[in-house]
Amino acid sequence: MKKIISKKSAVILLVLFCLFLIKCTKNDSPKKDTPVEKITKTEEKKNDLKTRLEREIEGIEKDSDLTKSVSSVDGIVIVLALYKVYASNIKEGKESQNIEEQKLAKTLEKKVISSQIKTFPKLRLIYYKLMKEKLWVNDIEVKIIGSTNRTLQFTAGYFASNKNIQETQSTLHEMLLNLRFKQTQYKWYSGDDEFTYYDIESLKDSEIINETL
Repeated sequence: MKKIISKKSAVILLVLFCLFLIKCTKNDSPKKDTPVEKITKTEEKKNDLKTRLEREIEGIEKDSDLTKSVSSVDGIVIVLALYKVYASNIKEGKESQNIEEQKLAKTLEKKVISSQIKTFPKLRLIYYKLMKEKLWVNDIEVKIIGSTNRTLQFTAGYFASNKNIQETQSTLHEMLLNLRFKQTQYKWYSGDDEFTYYDIESLKDSEIINETL
């Protein structure tokens, strides 16, 4: 007995057959770049790095004071992020096989170091002022110590508790480290000659920031 295939079934079979052919003939292997495309992409990358280095050198020469419009913690974070960008491009340039890019990277490095030496003390001063204003309402006195603003001192009855000192230090540690403070001091009244302190193992202001931090 012959099986009768309806028109609808025939159409379905035809569609499935076509899909099968398409699948079998489709080239699934990824498209490889031709030698010309590879050379073009390499040249674009080189030009991009060279342009970035030149632009950053020009920018830092034109506007060396990165703190002039900083008035908040967010502003401080933006400046720190900018130094990370500088560091990343300096590293890329120094590792480049292109001599011109190496020279540009070294030029940028010198200018960034000079900028950091001027900028970090100002950033620490700005941070101190923000902290002083914020903590004043909680009866916490804040002082900044040293010619380059490397030490923060906190005074309040709140710091009679070692637990409170430890928690405060833990909360502030990352920002203090990024701003390259060297020490924090905690006193529980202003006339106290003794205080608890934490030494902070931060970079020198002249050291290029690690872009992975």
